[in-house]
Amino acid sequence: MPSTAHPGSSRPETEDDPRPQLRPAAALVLVLEALMIAAAATASFWLSRTAGESAGLMMALGVFLLVFALGAAVAARSLLQRGRFGLGYGITWQLFQALVGASLLRGALYWQGALALVLAVVAFVLLLQLVRSTPLPEQH
Repeated sequence: MPSTAHPGSSRPETEDDPRPQLRPAAALVLVLEALMIAAAATASFWLSRTAGESAGLMMALGVFLLVFALGAAVAARSLLQRGRFGLGYGITWQLFQALVGASLLRGALYWQGALALVLAVVAFVLLLQLVRSTPLPEQH
């Protein structure tokens, strides 16, 4: 893979990125999470049709989930562009996702909770490995 310069930078893209395959892998996990969150939002909107008195709550939950799905998608794009937003948002999101996964397990939603926890751990490990390889703002 040729070493190309990052836009706005004089150094090669792979100079500080000893394992460049981690960046697309971490972005892929974030995109997968964004799709799953968007699916949960869609289910919330769908269920609001038959929710009766709590229809407004279900709609609000759907909007709330869509905001986080958008955040995860933007974080994935940021990772691919070697931006710092994707790391900060992604790592923080994994902590919240682990809490949600644990809550799902406590609520007897075993495969959903296990899936959330596995994705959170995988993404967290990948993102932490990328922290050192992402340039600081003054290095651009």
